[in-house]
Amino acid sequence: MLGVLLAARLLGMTWLLSVNVPFSDQWALLTRLYNGFQWSDVPVAFVWQHGPHRQGLSFAMVLPAYHLSDWNVRLDSFWIACVQLASGALALRLRRQLLPGSWSIWDALLLLAFWGVSGFETLWVAPNASHSIFPLCLLMLLVNVWLWTPGWARTAVVAALVVALGFTGFGLTALPALALVLLLEAWRGAAARRRHALVLLATCFLTVAAFLVDYRFVVSAEGFQSMRPNPLDYLPFMAAMLSYFVLMVQRASGWFIYPVGAVFLLAMLGAFVVGLRPLSARSGPSGHEASERLWQVCVILLGCSLVFALLTAYGRVQLGVEAATASRYTALVLPAVAALHLLLFRHRERAAPLMLVLLLIFVVRAVPETRRAYQHGRYFASVKLCWLEQYLANGHNVPLADAQLLRLDPARAYQAGWMGQQKHWDFMEKWGLGPMSASASPAPLLGFYPQPCERLKGL
Repeated sequence: MLGVLLAARLLGMTWLLSVNVPFSDQWALLTRLYNGFQWSDVPVAFVWQHGPHRQGLSFAMVLPAYHLSDWNVRLDSFWIACVQLASGALALRLRRQLLPGSWSIWDALLLLAFWGVSGFETLWVAPNASHSIFPLCLLMLLVNVWLWTPGWARTAVVAALVVALGFTGFGLTALPALALVLLLEAWRGAAARRRHALVLLATCFLTVAAFLVDYRFVVSAEGFQSMRPNPLDYLPFMAAMLSYFVLMVQRASGWFIYPVGAVFLLAMLGAFVVGLRPLSARSGPSGHEASERLWQVCVILLGCSLVFALLTAYGRVQLGVEAATASRYTALVLPAVAALHLLLFRHRERAAPLMLVLLLIFVVRAVPETRRAYQHGRYFASVKLCWLEQYLANGHNVPLADAQLLRLDPARAYQAGWMGQQKHWDFMEKWGLGPMSASASPAPLLGFYPQPCERLKGL
């Protein structure tokens, strides 16, 4: 029942708050289609760099969908929502595979985390599955395949997923921990397992090498320094980032957010280090392959979230702690949540009080999570619809529509250029694309708020 409610919330809010108007980074993604579409564009989309990451498998799949739907960017939002649901289903399956047993109330922790709406920015504001939600799904698929019976079929599928992860958004952050686990298996595993581990280890290194071909180091935030004068500056940012995920509180006293984030960070680091000890012992953890697989999976998941948090802090710390509360950072915290859930569930009799506290936190957290996602989603949907209204009412003039929206926006959050340039809209009008398509339907939000500019002024 909880799963049905959470899935309905995710899909319902996606239906209501997604708008068929390209926004912000989506304009850069659509440049791949300005000269038309050929199937030869798909491999180019796979390796295409957008900001600090490459777009990878998700963009290679979405690009033809953009073309076939006349640039209906709402499809991207529904695609991301479905990928997120698949990620949660894979997390539940992982628990059942590693720790067999009937469904438990403690599994609700995974549902509340994975099927939440904390990543609303990636879902509805400027949808881009490649950033983090599709890599999350690839990672959860990889650790499920990791549990297959050792053999060349398993090795081939894991190798393919390694390549897809390395090139898709911030999935690359999973490779260091994965390579470490493979290195330990190549060192202490049986002869047959060592061969497979070495093949996969080589795949990791070759993927990184291929990723770096023609790569441009890009940091989108101003004021970036290759190293802070005080390296400890990264820790408060990481703590605030993790605290925001747990509490969904954007503005709070440092006395409140830092301890919560620090506890989460220490739990991640502690579990990661503890997991390395049995994996590096030649005798194997307690002599049980199932226990070894559990620790391998947990180290991979924890390592991904730790590296992602560190790299995010490295690239954004100069913007201040407030930047740590961006909703797009929440998806790749979920691997650590899955790992910690596995470790607690393994000792659920002893850990029941702690798991109950965590379950209550996530149940209560659902309220500010939903409220924040709806408020921000509605605001940006109103911005897009109001801008489109001004564009059509002012001679299809982009600069004038920008100026009108800046005047009408009470939050003063809109930035000129987010809605694209004149040449973009001229192109869409010429070819009947996006909101200018003959098949474009009115945004569902207009059924509730038919005057978006008036609604925007009232927000």
